Amino acid sequence: MLNYQSQSIDTNHKIDKFMMQAFRQMPLWKKAHLINQATKGIQQCNLIGIRNQYPNANYKEIQLYLAVRWLGKEKANLLYKDNQRQIVDAESIKLALIIAEIFENLGINYLIGGSVASSILGEPRATLDIDVVADLQLSQVQPLVEIMTGEFYIDDAMLTQAIDSKSSFNIIHLDTMLKVDIFILSLQPLAQIEMQRRQQLVVSENPLRTAWFATSEDIILQKLIWYRLGNQISDRQWRDVLGVMKVQGDQLDFNYLQEWAERINLLDLLAQALREAGLRD
Repeated sequence: MLNYQSQSIDTNHKIDKFMMQAFRQMPLWKKAHLINQATKGIQQCNLIGIRNQYPNANYKEIQLYLAVRWLGKEKANLLYKDNQRQIVDAESIKLALIIAEIFENLGINYLIGGSVASSILGEPRATLDIDVVADLQLSQVQPLVEIMTGEFYIDDAMLTQAIDSKSSFNIIHLDTMLKVDIFILSLQPLAQIEMQRRQQLVVSENPLRTAWFATSEDIILQKLIWYRLGNQISDRQWRDVLGVMKVQGDQLDFNYLQEWAERINLLDLLAQALREAGLRD
């Protein structure tokens, strides 16, 4: 199709289509492994850069420099200035499964969205943030804080405020420095139906591990929302949208996409994405 756009400008259309077909046929657990490896690759590149920039830095200083790069100076100084933890491999899927297990044990309905979900269902890529939508109640705040304290940086006041305002809060996994953004389930119709449509996927076979993810259609819609809110300049968000569309292809529920895009005024972006993904003329 004339409008088809490759994921990168230096990739031929035929090669791009070949790769998307390969991702379509790839087991989800294998894609999860690719995402973990890519995220570890970012970590290793950062560590190499730090060691070359600061050749005389000790282990503690290297850890702080890495935290500054990933979390910003304020959070890094708060959490890692006097920290004695070991730097461990940054694996976003592994961390997502830890969060999933905690939420399931506490009876918290959740779904994994954002770049982790788009990588599982579309084109795999590294990500240092994990986005989770959770139907978290005030009665669950204290048990959640008790379970996570020690392994995570978590603030109960931040949780309570997020629940009251139906907004979001952040937690940080202290061993990997990965950030988790948790969005409280809102009362908006799209958010509610997204939770109802969530799907349980196998992301590890040995051992067998599952987690709840947003559907492909809801990932596309949410990514388009964020793309528009960001003044339509985020190449990463747009690439994620096209990646999911290309990998899922005709398995997508186009009627659902059309209906909700019309309701939230995204018809123009949806039509453009479908054309560039080669799904519409």
